[in-house]
Amino acid sequence: MRRGFYIKKLDEETYKAIKVAAAKRGVPVYRIINEALALYLNLQDSLAVETEEEANNRVYESLLGDPKYEGKWAAICGGRLIAITDTWEEALKKLRQTLKKQPAAHGIVAKIGGRAEQVEILGSTMEML
Repeated sequence: MRRGFYIKKLDEETYKAIKVAAAKRGVPVYRIINEALALYLNLQDSLAVETEEEANNRVYESLLGDPKYEGKWAAICGGRLIAITDTWEEALKKLRQTLKKQPAAHGIVAKIGGRAEQVEILGSTMEML
């Protein structure tokens, strides 16, 4: 004989909705729950998760076109703006301070606006900062 189990703290309204869906399909409630859990697990593998690099790039792109940042240097790490400075050296210093507290695989130190230059810092280089 198969053993059952209880789901603690299941929202009552959600359970009622599951019961209605099961009744409409003419199947037991456990089948709806099993299908939902299987669907969740399948989707979990295919959901797009923003990488650290993508998050950093998103933050950088949000700064572009803002006149108050034009010509300044941005230090970005962990998907957030660390500092806006007047020089590359200051921005790099702020990034290094952040990396001492929270290691990261990707970071950006870039000038906002002006001529676009791209420098890629690889993981091993980030560790050397």
